[in-house]
Amino acid sequence: MKKSDFITLLSKKLENYNEMDISLSADLIQNSIVESLKRRKRVEIRGFGSFCLRDRKSIRARNPKSGESIELPKRSIPYFRASKLLKQRIN
Repeated sequence: MKKSDFITLLSKKLENYNEMDISLSADLIQNSIVESLKRRKRVEIRGFGSFCLRDRKSIRARNPKSGESIELPKRSIPYFRASKLLKQRIN
């Protein structure tokens, strides 16, 4: 499901709100999660799951075109873990 599909689905279920309000709300939620992760804070949504960052160490890689060896810096990867309730609802 794409973000636009999600917004359309919500606007059909929440008839009191127009699609623009729902779109703004979805953007605010997404931006709040991103900002919390940038501050290295864990985001937990009860009954859904949690978002956190996992650090990857730097690695030595090779450019396939030139064969040149390069060093990739360490980086943080967002990680999502589904809650037990979400897993039960799916299965």
